[in-house]
Amino acid sequence: MNCCGQKRQSIQFTSANDISVNETESENNLTIREQKPVYFKYTSNNELQVKGLFDMIYTFSEHRRQLLVHPDDVSVMRGYSDLIEVRI
Repeated sequence: MNCCGQKRQSIQFTSANDISVNETESENNLTIREQKPVYFKYTSNNELQVKGLFDMIYTFSEHRRQLLVHPDDVSVMRGYSDLIEVRI
């Protein structure tokens, strides 16, 4: 498997029943294995959709202000002035 395939394989959407001890799940059902979770908080009131490097769509809104973001998409998120990286 090539490098990009391994990165795509490390991210998946799951249900709460599929989560094991070694995985982390957030409110948007994004699961990241063996990587530090990165959250971004939205500071505006309109809906914002951001497309990640591997075509994952993140939808921020007044009701979904904070989302878990795949580490490969952090640089994309930093390009939006209405998104603030949350340090945990």
